[in-house]
Amino acid sequence: MYNLFRQYVSALIVAVLMLPGVALSAGEGHRDIRVATPWPAQNTIIAMLGYSDNIVGTSEIAKRIPLFRQIYPGIDQVPAISVSSSHEVNPEQVIALKAQLLIIPQNMRLSQPEMLAKAGVKTLELKANSMAALRQRITLTAQALGPDAEQVDQRYQRYFDRNVALIQQRLNDLPESERITVYHSMGSPLMTSGRPSLNQDWMDLAGARNVAESWFAIKKNSSGEVPLEKVIAADPEVIIAMNSRDAQDIRQSSAWQGTAAVRHQRVYANPQGLFWWCRETSEAALQILWLAKTLYPQRFTDIDMAKETYDFYHDFFGISLSSQQIETILNP
Repeated sequence: MYNLFRQYVSALIVAVLMLPGVALSAGEGHRDIRVATPWPAQNTIIAMLGYSDNIVGTSEIAKRIPLFRQIYPGIDQVPAISVSSSHEVNPEQVIALKAQLLIIPQNMRLSQPEMLAKAGVKTLELKANSMAALRQRITLTAQALGPDAEQVDQRYQRYFDRNVALIQQRLNDLPESERITVYHSMGSPLMTSGRPSLNQDWMDLAGARNVAESWFAIKKNSSGEVPLEKVIAADPEVIIAMNSRDAQDIRQSSAWQGTAAVRHQRVYANPQGLFWWCRETSEAALQILWLAKTLYPQRFTDIDMAKETYDFYHDFFGISLSSQQIETILNP
């Protein structure tokens, strides 16, 4: 009876939060604007907002994502913007691309911003490394692109709120002491992050306890490489690896057998769609739902991640994924 009531409440939450606004007709409000961004994940946000064909400068990483290339094959012909080892963007290249809008994270540098301004290039320098910053970035990007993009953003924010509310409702009676401990590797098995960070935020929203939460208290970016002994001592119940190769290495390495996650076969590769769901992408709305279901499957028995994945990309990107594409996303 309780489970039925819980599912009814969840459905009610979904119905209220997903009420549609007044939609623009196809093409209405779309601006002819040339957009450049060397920020890999930002390409996915621009695509979600309906402006993939407006990207005139991108990043090498975005050009290598298999699904992005399948869905937006034109990205192969888009030049990659050069970024120096000191995170400096080449303004002359941006101008040569005849870009009208440049979107970069605040940790990238513009050596000659006045040159871009004089050439009529508007620059958006946006915050990163938190869920609040990610959601705000989507909104600010939409405002810079056009009215049709703002419509998508409004629907997206409602969908994100729907997922947050659903997870909170399912986990509200779960004590902190019973929440699953998680270690997240990013880029390499021993690279991780604590609080504050985007990774910490999606773990919080999914009801996880990040074993590395306090490991980087004195570091500005709350991330870094850690000794394996520290991970073993923390004994995470679940390990989420950003890269599938790292997940495989962790599962097979005798050195990692000391963790409960490896012993109990709870090492997972993070889903990867148009970008890695765990990184600075609008797909983070799926990340929190996927992680919550992965950690607490008995509390989310009615949530079908294959369907959620199909619906998300269909509703926000206008694409119909095949069952094989969905399988590859969820199990990279």
